[in-house]
Amino acid sequence: MHLLDEGFEPPEACMQWCGARAYPLHVLDDGVQVDLNWWNHHLRESKHEIVLHGRDLDGRVVNRGTAIVQRNDLRLDSELFDADHNGLGLLFLCAAWRSAHPNRRATRRLPDVFDAYTPKDPLRKIKLILDHCATARTLPPASSSNWSGWPDTPGVGVSLMAVYLWAVGVTREGIRAQMIDQHGVSTLIHEGWLEEPSVSGFTLRRYDRYQELLRTWSIQARTHPELIEMWLVQRWNARVQEARSGARAEPTLF
Repeated sequence: MHLLDEGFEPPEACMQWCGARAYPLHVLDDGVQVDLNWWNHHLRESKHEIVLHGRDLDGRVVNRGTAIVQRNDLRLDSELFDADHNGLGLLFLCAAWRSAHPNRRATRRLPDVFDAYTPKDPLRKIKLILDHCATARTLPPASSSNWSGWPDTPGVGVSLMAVYLWAVGVTREGIRAQMIDQHGVSTLIHEGWLEEPSVSGFTLRRYDRYQELLRTWSIQARTHPELIEMWLVQRWNARVQEARSGARAEPTLF
């Protein structure tokens, strides 16, 4: 654990909430309703050879209308996308899942992953980075001119990149990459974490510190880092409900 985080322990409410949840049910089955018509229309308009799919209420795979995408579907061998490049297909599926999640802070937009500096092959840079993450299970080194430490991924912010890293199983110093959401970080700040409050400004070093904290809390709570991250997001939403109702609300299930 980072020296500044020593003594910063998970709240009792966090440990109780996580202890009552199961990883397969509450993490892997965390599903959202995605507007496939919107995503596939914008993918076609942007000249991507990608089609996103989801499941209807009977479990059948569909590529139109509103359909369900679960967190467990976020993987390279998923049947919920057809793409000429699996990494890009998965990235857009991650973007669709994240933006449709009712508890996470994200807007529905198509990431502009084209590199304007290489017009002959504008997707080469993002494809190389996504492929490296998927095959090596590590992040490629950032360019010397990039102050943040993150690799240069046009149009992809920290939160979306973290979803992709989780999906392909990237590890950082033995820790599997975890999702990071502004709502969750805001909860950490509220609980007393001394760090940068804006996720968009997270350097890779700050992200690693965040990951170390999630792992430490998960060990102390005898649970999974994913559930710790979910509680942080849910606690933010519960606090919003408290403010609106004037009464104390507890985090609910995703």
